[in-house]
Amino acid sequence: MRNLVLAAVLMMAVTPASAAVIRNGSFETQTSTQVGGSALLAPGSKAIKFWTVGSGDVDLISSHWTASAGSNSVDLNGTDTGSISTNIFGLTLGRIYNVMFDMAGNPDGGTKTKQIQASVSSAGTVRPPKTFSTVQAQSRSAMNWSTMVFRFTASAPTQLLTFRSISGSAFGAAIDNVRIAVQPVPLPATAPLALLGLAGLALLRRRKTV
Repeated sequence: MRNLVLAAVLMMAVTPASAAVIRNGSFETQTSTQVGGSALLAPGSKAIKFWTVGSGDVDLISSHWTASAGSNSVDLNGTDTGSISTNIFGLTLGRIYNVMFDMAGNPDGGTKTKQIQASVSSAGTVRPPKTFSTVQAQSRSAMNWSTMVFRFTASAPTQLLTFRSISGSAFGAAIDNVRIAVQPVPLPATAPLALLGLAGLALLRRRKTV
């Protein structure tokens, strides 16, 4: 009986594994020779594998400061505000997902507070972006990376993820370690009653077989 109840709990509580994937979320792979120090990427650049630079330009940082994960990160301000985008694949329509990324402020100058916007979109679906803020890092070796999270409901199997700076100057917010996870589905309110019913059936079956 105990095994049957445990199996029922697992069937009701376990969330199917998410097949959603964000590729090259730490910007470690480039489509050309690995840069050293820093590289200014112009609009339309695909130098970061699976990512595209949108409006403005961005800096791919390799050794100028300490990354959150791996060796690379991206400053969303090149000469001024810029943006980068990538496709999220393997989404299940109607499921809720959490996009997580690490964020820090360029320590070299600019305004003390750095802001970016993150958004997920697909054809025919426009959602308001979410704004994130961070402060200028203490130093290049003490970046004080913080994990940021925003949630969205999938409206297509593939959707476009975009990060955009909204703080001017050449010293913006940096991002790294972009990843995704499915939001767990909570147990329905009737779950305890269902489990009690299963336990009763198991007990009755056991008595009949004794």
